Amino acid sequence: MRLKISLLLTLATTIASVAAARDANVFASGLTATKGNGTMFNISYTLNAPAQNVAINIYKDNALVKSFNSTGKEKGLNSIAIDMAGLSGEYTWSVKATGQAWANGEAAKRVIDKTSHPQLSFMHPRGIAIDQDTESEYYGRIYVTETQAGEVGGRNTNVGIYVFDPTFSDITKQGNTAYSGNVDWGPTSGCTRIFLNTDQKIYLCDWSDGHPGVWRANANNLRADFVPVFGGTPYANGLRFNSDGEEIAGSIASCWVEGEGENTVLYTFDEDYVNVNSNSQGVYQYNIGNISQPWTNAPSNVIYANGSELLLNGNSVIIPQNGGWWISQTRWQDSESIPCLIYVKDNQVLYNSGAVDTEMIKRSYSSAICLFDEGTKMAVSCYNNIKVFDVTFNDAGVPSLSELYNIEPAFGEFCYSIAVDNAHNMYCCVDHSNNDATGNVGVIALPCDNICETPAPSSQTINADDTGFVPGDVNGDGVVTAADITALYDFMLNNDSSGIVNGDQNGDGNITAADITAVYGFMLSSSK
Repeated sequence: MRLKISLLLTLATTIASVAAARDANVFASGLTATKGNGTMFNISYTLNAPAQNVAINIYKDNALVKSFNSTGKEKGLNSIAIDMAGLSGEYTWSVKATGQAWANGEAAKRVIDKTSHPQLSFMHPRGIAIDQDTESEYYGRIYVTETQAGEVGGRNTNVGIYVFDPTFSDITKQGNTAYSGNVDWGPTSGCTRIFLNTDQKIYLCDWSDGHPGVWRANANNLRADFVPVFGGTPYANGLRFNSDGEEIAGSIASCWVEGEGENTVLYTFDEDYVNVNSNSQGVYQYNIGNISQPWTNAPSNVIYANGSELLLNGNSVIIPQNGGWWISQTRWQDSESIPCLIYVKDNQVLYNSGAVDTEMIKRSYSSAICLFDEGTKMAVSCYNNIKVFDVTFNDAGVPSLSELYNIEPAFGEFCYSIAVDNAHNMYCCVDHSNNDATGNVGVIALPCDNICETPAPSSQTINADDTGFVPGDVNGDGVVTAADITALYDFMLNNDSSGIVNGDQNGDGNITAADITAVYGFMLSSSK
């Protein structure tokens, strides 16, 4: 399930980031519902940025039946006690967050970078992915890959994965130590781009010649060893061979995965695979399924290979759409012969950016592209700027791009990966720039209505019939005693709102001395 949001991108030619203060576009994650006394439930959620308004919406059969306004509007963890009195049965719910409004024509903004968030300092980051599945317990998490160890921004990083929650907190308590999976990553090009599948499997590319391939990690246990997808023997030329001398795969610049379990299919952009003919590189398919042992065969299918328009350095990013594939590659100057961006389908090139307009993308460093808004928008890294395009297809299935934004400056010249979250925040992973020998991870907020409604996962439905009501039972032990008075005092002294579900005994939405009086009343009545 995806967030519900309406994007209000306005047509523009060049939009420069300005100094006006702005937070990231707001959304909620980490939605949980906890049963309290009687008809009370405690709703908790995390906001990635401050909100101007937050509503808890209750649904029955997809119809809105009740809404609660929450006072929890600060960045980080928030909670509210809601009363489901008068409702019966099972309900779904959501958190609808409204952020700072965008003015008409207001420019996209750089809102987060390593200056404001030192934990985003890296030597050479090259991959970024965001969990955008609201059914996932890790919804909103951000995964960044570091390709080179070193001291940067006051900390020492090493090669592997770094994980952040939507507030860029160290959610897994890994500190400065990357999750490396006990893999001897290739130098400078190991653990490059990253793909997060819907089954919480993470696929990591190694683009080096001496250690080529793809490795798989599990978001549920990143401390475990990462599993190699490809077997065979790697050679210095970047190819892996099986025992029969057959080529398996080569150096992988990027990958894409579709399906789960036995239906899992891996697609790679391979710089070195040469089994088709004497030329190399292209998009290859591997039907890996529930692979229990490394894959040691040739590709299951060749999607597109050896096209004359493909540059031989193989630093390319692939994204499927409408039965075809976008291929972006690093180019200093777009041209029809070797373009920045192509779209291929059924072994034909249906779109060539250099043939359309060599100044539209102009330069693509370092190949990053991202489709978002259900494939109607595309972000493309250029040269210290990122362009956003409208994407349309005609009746013949031929795509076209029209420019919406040119965001300049971005975060550096060599942008390897872009991801856009469900609230239209654009995350950029920049290896380094000419003016800065270290990398940068940053976020650009795109203009929109800045209203995001996050549905709670199906595991967090509310059963309004499950009252479990014991009047006066603040600490939840099933009886009303002096311990409940002590619990109320603790909530009040510590200004602790986490206990409001059981602590708010008089139903006024607060924990005050009036609730102590109410508990005394319950104790007296129960003793008669």
